[in-house]
Formats: sequence, C-alpha cells, structure tokens
Amino acid sequence: MDEFKNRIENKQEEYIQFLKKLIGFDTSVIRHGEDGQEYEAQQWMARYLDGLGCEVEMFEPDNERMKSYPGYNAGHSYHKRPNVSARYRGSGGGKSLILNGHMDTMPAGDLERWKYDPWEMTEEDGKLYGLGTDDMKGGLSAAVLALELVLSMGYEPKGDIIILSVVDEEGGGNGSLACVDRGITADGVIIAEGTNMEVFPVNRGAWLGEVEVDGKPIHASLKGFGESAIDKMVKIMNTLYELEAKWMATKRHPLLAPITFNMGYIHGGVAASTVPDHCMMKFEIDYYPSEIDKFGNWQKVDKHTVVREVEDYVYNMAKGDPWMREHMPRFTWFQDCSPFETQTEHPLVQKLADAAGEVTGRRVITGMSAGCDARHFTNIAGIPTVVFGPGSCHNAHVYNEYLPKKQFFQAIETYAKMIVEWTR
Repeated sequence: MDEFKNRIENKQEEYIQFLKKLIGFDTSVIRHGEDGQEYEAQQWMARYLDGLGCEVEMFEPDNERMKSYPGYNAGHSYHKRPNVSARYRGSGGGKSLILNGHMDTMPAGDLERWKYDPWEMTEEDGKLYGLGTDDMKGGLSAAVLALELVLSMGYEPKGDIIILSVVDEEGGGNGSLACVDRGITADGVIIAEGTNMEVFPVNRGAWLGEVEVDGKPIHASLKGFGESAIDKMVKIMNTLYELEAKWMATKRHPLLAPITFNMGYIHGGVAASTVPDHCMMKFEIDYYPSEIDKFGNWQKVDKHTVVREVEDYVYNMAKGDPWMREHMPRFTWFQDCSPFETQTEHPLVQKLADAAGEVTGRRVITGMSAGCDARHFTNIAGIPTVVFGPGSCHNAHVYNEYLPKKQFFQAIETYAKMIVEWTR
C-alpha cells in the first residue's frame, strides 16, 4: 500500500493544518477534570466527521448512569462537554474497529515556561510544539485523518469504523466510560495514545490513595512528651517503600516495567514550634493485571487484594509502634485506574504490529506503564483493545510539549493500513 505513503506526502500540509487547528482550541481540563472546555473543539470535530460521511452523534456523559461502574470518577460536570461518536458504515461482512482519542488536555501551567504559545502549534527541527500535540491531539488527529485518507482513495471498508473523540480522559476516563455505557462497541479498539509507535496490549493498573495519621501535640521544646504525626508518616512512607522493594523482587510481567509506588503529596502540622498532631499523604500504588509470582506461577491479580495487602503491611508496622497501635493510620482510596490486558497472540495485536512494522521498520509489542481508557473497553465491554499512537509519555504533561512530525505521518499511514486490513 505504498499509495498511502505517496498520498500522505502530497497532503502533508493539509494534515499539519488539521492538527494546528485542533491545537488552537484550549481544551484543558479544570480542577483535574471536575470541569472542562472541550465544547467548541468537539463541535468542530463533529462537523469534520460529518463531512466524511459519518453518522455523527454528540452526547454528554451521564453521571447517574456511570456511577455504578468500576473506575467511575465522581464529582465531574459534563455540561457542554460532549463526546463525539462518528460511525462510518461499512458495506457489510467485515470486522468493525473503534479508533479512540481524547480531546481534553492538561492545563498549560506557567506560560512563561513555554518556548512557544501552547495553542499556536509551531514546527522546529522536525518537532511539532503545542499543548496536546503529544497527549493526545496528535493521535486523535491521525486516527481521523487515516479515515479521510482511506475514503479519499476509494477504499470501501466492509466493517464499520467508529471514531470516538472523548472528553475528560485526564480527569480519570469518564468520557470513554460513557461510550461503553451507551453500548458503543466493535470487534476491536485502538486507543491512539502516544506509544512511540509501539504496540501496547497491556498496562499497569494504579490505585490512588490517601493515608492519615494522628499525633499528640505539645510545645516543640517538650517534644519527648508528644507524638509527632509527621514522624509517624515518615515511618508509614518507609514501610510503603519497603513493600515496593518486595514487590519489585517478587512480581513479574514479561511486557511491563517493575511496579513502582509514588508518594505525591504530604501535609501536616501547624507551626515549627508545635509537635504536629496530624499528617496526611496522597500516594499512587501501581500493580499488574496478571503476574508471574515468586514460584513461577501465572495468576490474575485482584485489585482489591492489592488494597488489602498495602493496608495490612502498614497496619502490621503500626502495631509495633506504641502510639500508632492505639491510633491506627486511616486509608482512603479515591481513584481506581484498573489495568487492561489483551493477549499478545490476538489478531488485533498482531495485525497492528505488522502494519506498524511495515511503516516504521520497527515491530515492537510491549507494555504501557501509565493508565489509559483501554480498561473500560476491555474490562467492562469485553472488547479486545490495544494502545498505539504517535508521541511518547515522556512528552506528556510537560512544558514545551511536542510531537515528532515524522511519527504523526507514520501514525496516519499505520491506522489507514489497519482500517483496510481489519475491516476487509
């Protein structure tokens, strides 16, 4: 299908302008997804997909409908934050394919730290700078333009092709969850997150938690008569790092990096002159969807067992501390980002790896460390899903975010090949 490559060469400027237009919309989430501003960009996307001959539907996620699902994130508003679902109907008899990408971005942060205007995509040395170029308007644009490419060249797919442009991925994934709840399904799903053009059929899961511990306040000059909540939290933190080391030594997954914990936020005390009476820490615990244990046995991981093991490990330590034994730490688990896994031998994985190998010269199947929307499609809808796209997690959520221009065009070509191969 070298004709795809040739056509892309001739349409490079058109495709760059498409991405540039999308970057021009400020679609950053507010308060980590509690609100957002995706509306105008989603309207523009819907009009474009309608122009390709798709059946387009726009709908706002419904909190009441979603609240019973695992991984749902409460407290988010979806007024004027619609998903876009666009279906191009095939002629019949072929497998269907969902291409999913999120329209929202993280906030720009301190504008003084940006090399260029975050919403004015700028090209320099083969890099496309702008907020969302990497995460993930580049991948979303490549998916849409792949459909445009296939149709413009006269290919008529037998299976349906569904483009999902979703909201609020950065706030936890309720946008894609709403698509699953609505019954949008297919024979396979590709999540267009940046993977450096490698195929990810699996990722690590993560629990986000909070732990609190109380102390006994007193004047700092009499510290020995008090109990420092901050000192107790240091013991809890060290205990969690000890568990992290234990898991790294005893748990394995052939496609995934070792498990890590992150202590991301800590707050305690009221003044330098007072022994602190309270301390709180927020943290992330990563885990595998399945693993090879220390005895060489392969087993599926229960996410609730992960929580119990973390809590029990800390509680056992606390029972050895005279103060904490009577004032035990308190855990709250506030976000569930479950892992997903599609078997590497599945045709969706293999065909996508073949297509990527033909385009890039690199046929790599590996795993994803971060969380993403794939979990909703596999764990709830039961659809084989892979993550594949231009860019890299290393360029996401950073100042001077950029997307390699070459990968943008490679992604368009790879998705186009996959549309033809999968839906024939």
